[in-house]
Amino acid sequence: MASSLPRPLLLASVPLAFLCAVCAGPASTSVAPADAAASPAPSAKSAFLEAERCALCHSRSATASALTTVTGDDASPHGLWKATTMAQAFRDPYWRAQVAREVEAAPAKRAEIEGLCTTCHAPAAHHDARLARTELPSIAELARMPLARDGVTCTVCHQTPPDDLGTEASFGGKLAIRDDKRIYGPFTDPATGPMRMHTGYTPTHGEHVEGSALCGACHTLRTAHAPGAAPFLEQSPYLEWRNSSFDDERAHTEHSRTCQECHMPEMGSMKIARNPGGRDFVIATRDEVRGHAFVGGNALLLDLFAEHGKELGSDVAPEAFAKLAAATRAQLAHSTAELALSGVKREGHRLAFDAAITNLTGHKFPTGYPARRAWLSIEVRAGSRTVFESGAVDANGRLLGVADELALPHVDRVTRATDVPVYELLADDAEGQRTTSLARMAKVAKDTRLLPHGWRKDGPHAADTRPVGLEDDADFADGGDVVHAALELPADATGRLTVVARLRYQPIPPAWADGLRGSKTEEARRFLALYDGAKAEPETIAVAVEIVE
Repeated sequence: MASSLPRPLLLASVPLAFLCAVCAGPASTSVAPADAAASPAPSAKSAFLEAERCALCHSRSATASALTTVTGDDASPHGLWKATTMAQAFRDPYWRAQVAREVEAAPAKRAEIEGLCTTCHAPAAHHDARLARTELPSIAELARMPLARDGVTCTVCHQTPPDDLGTEASFGGKLAIRDDKRIYGPFTDPATGPMRMHTGYTPTHGEHVEGSALCGACHTLRTAHAPGAAPFLEQSPYLEWRNSSFDDERAHTEHSRTCQECHMPEMGSMKIARNPGGRDFVIATRDEVRGHAFVGGNALLLDLFAEHGKELGSDVAPEAFAKLAAATRAQLAHSTAELALSGVKREGHRLAFDAAITNLTGHKFPTGYPARRAWLSIEVRAGSRTVFESGAVDANGRLLGVADELALPHVDRVTRATDVPVYELLADDAEGQRTTSLARMAKVAKDTRLLPHGWRKDGPHAADTRPVGLEDDADFADGGDVVHAALELPADATGRLTVVARLRYQPIPPAWADGLRGSKTEEARRFLALYDGAKAEPETIAVAVEIVE
């Protein structure tokens, strides 16, 4: 594929109303039965505070101009954050089910497994235990702790110093947080008095909070299936970004974009705090304030919280989750990939064309958690009748005509309905068996996720992020892939033809949910009940249409 630089598409393309409105609506107070035990008061020795304490000044007030956009929408950190997958990281039912499954398979390793997984899903409670040099709480214990239920909360990211960020020492959530009561932010000369008075923290300028290395600490994760075994790179969006034209650590160019620039939308100029009484502080107006919406690619999870928030222990209004899910789908549809058809040639009942996919993101697509997959579907219509279709799914989201969705080879040439180019990561265990258990993953069997623009074979982390299983696909390159279609159509497929190509996406494919069906844990039962009851329609990332006479 000839590599061309994608246009700079940032989260600004997502409708701002979706991002600003995620705090709307009344809040509920119910919690899930598993998390409903009486919550102890926060320890006076804790290095962290719950997000509600930050909301004292960093939430919107009807009687203040602070944290409000020029259109009157809520731009406050707390108002935008609370419906995000970051805020719900500990309540995430899929994560809880996967962890329970791993513990069920290796009960003697419960403390090790839960300790690893809560490092980033309940980081405040995790680091409190680290700082106090006490035993890490179990998930059952964390469920009774407000700081754990806060997920990735304010005083985790904003207390992280620059020490070791961007190095192996920080990966896997190993943040160098100290109990020195410093809150790092992106703006110079912060007003320190109010925060000191109300929380004991001192606002401190820290440029590192605007850098991708901060995000990379938790979003770079290696696991090991056995003591002494070679680590398995489970998640690597930060390493992928480093080997792309979006990187700004080696040199800042016109194409550089940090994680924050794509996933935290710019909200405009405003005061970033108001006083606890609801009035404006006499403080400076800050430019280029970024919203804590953290829009990613998992609209399905937000759908589950919108529909079942009370059951999952959330006190956030369903409307907030629904609006953030809509913002997520807008980002997927407008800022993720492009699809174009070319070289269309029709000879009798034969139809040939190329489908070019361009990755617009600064990392692989899909990226992050290894379950995620994208694929190219092709439909050819003669009038209103479909005469060829590949990549279609059934009512449960499973690819039609595919017996084993975890055994699909890479496809560069589509000639029949079962030829489906799937962009995904597949892993084997130490015995060479395909697995969806993170604790058992030992070797990458396939990694055909679309590379970011600028990825190089001799670039940073190339050995860790290289494609696997491409065979001889010469036009799978940095920035995308080209798929070649050569179709034999039915003899009665006459007249005008319409070719429709779609890039589809699932954050949790059915085959990964199937990995939980043998589990006897309550967490797996709960997730599967939610998953099986959810709408199975895959996300549509891009569409290309060509009319053939």
